[in-house]
Formats: sequence, C-alpha cells, structure tokens
Amino acid sequence: MATNATRTPLGAETDFVKGDSDDLVLLGHPMMDSMMQMIIALGAEIWSGQQRARIMEKLLATHGKVTSEMIEQYVPTPEDLATWGEERKAMARRVYGVMARNDASARPMGSRHPNLDRR
Repeated sequence: MATNATRTPLGAETDFVKGDSDDLVLLGHPMMDSMMQMIIALGAEIWSGQQRARIMEKLLATHGKVTSEMIEQYVPTPEDLATWGEERKAMARRVYGVMARNDASARPMGSRHPNLDRR
C-alpha cells in the first residue's frame, strides 16, 4: 500500500477532505451557480435512466425477461461502452451545447430592435 512521508495511506482508505468550493461563486451570482449544479445533476439523472433503459432492452432481447438483479449485475461489453460513450457525447452536445454559443449579438428580451433576419 502506498503511503506519504508520514506513513499515511494514500488509497481509498484515506479520510475525505472536504474543500471549501461550496462557498465559491463562479458564475457571478450564487443562484446561477446553484442553477448550473441543478442542470448538471438533472443531465446525469437523465443519462443514467437512459443507460438503464438500454440495459433493460438488451436483457429483454437476450433473456426475454428483466429483473432488478439482472440489471444491477449487467456487465457492459466493449461495444456497449463505445456506443454509450458516443450517445453520451451526443446528449451532452444537445443539452449543454447552448452554453457554448456566441452571445455577442444577444440582447435583452424587451429590446425594441427585433432582429428577425438572423433566424
């Protein structure tokens, strides 16, 4: 087992050290940070549900039945992992891609200058 200079174990058995990142404001306002955390958490929940559905579909196709135990014990094939990786990237682009848009031409919703030619 690896240890540091004081002979403290460096593996999973070390104590968790809580950081102070909960107090940081990264997006200009604490509410914006909270909303971003919520959006990312919702995306993770959606993805895990989609992945579980894919496992159920595969088990149904191969075994004709599905139980919770079968889902929990499922070991994905390398092909599964590759396919899921591509699907996950595509979902991330669809869901989070809007955050990478160029907002140089953005204007407040109440703007009196409609820009219909940019649609």
